[in-house]
Amino acid sequence: MTLATEPQSGLPDMKVSIRQLFGFDSDMEVPAYSEPDEHVPDIDTDYRFDRATTLAILAGFAKNRRVIVTGYHGTGKSTHIEQVAARLNWPCVRVNLDSHISRVDLIGKDAIVIREGMQVTEFRDGILPWALQNNVALCFDEYDAGRPDVMFVIQRCWNRPAA
Repeated sequence: MTLATEPQSGLPDMKVSIRQLFGFDSDMEVPAYSEPDEHVPDIDTDYRFDRATTLAILAGFAKNRRVIVTGYHGTGKSTHIEQVAARLNWPCVRVNLDSHISRVDLIGKDAIVIREGMQVTEFRDGILPWALQNNVALCFDEYDAGRPDVMFVIQRCWNRPAA
C-alpha cells in the first residue's frame, strides 16, 4: 500500500495492491481510502471473491469507469460490489430500482426551508449529484425492474463520459 503524495479532500488517499488485498496474481494497484466512513459497507470475512468479476469491478474503480455485473437474481452481484468496496474503504450505496424510487429521488428537487425566519426555496440534491460530489460508488440493484422515467435518468448518466 502506498499513500498518495497530495491527497485531495473526498478522493482516495492511497493505492493498494490487489495481489496483497485479494490474493490475485496481478500487478494492478487500485485507489483506496485509508479510513472508512459511514457509507463503507461492513466486511464479511467469509466472503469468497470470484476472480473475473472482482477484476472487472476493480478495473472500474481503478479507471473511473462504470461496470455492469450481470447474473441471475440472488446470486450476489451487489454483495460482490459491496465487498470489493469494503476492502477499499470506498463509500458504496445500494439503490434498489424495484422499489418506489423516482426520478426526483435521483436528481433532486426544490424544497421550502426556513432561513433567518424567512421561507426560501432551495434545491436539494438527489442521490446522483450527491454521489458524484462525494465520490461514492452507486450500486443499482434490480436494474431490470427500473421504471422508464428512472431508467432514462440513469441512462443519461451512463452514456456520459467518465471524468
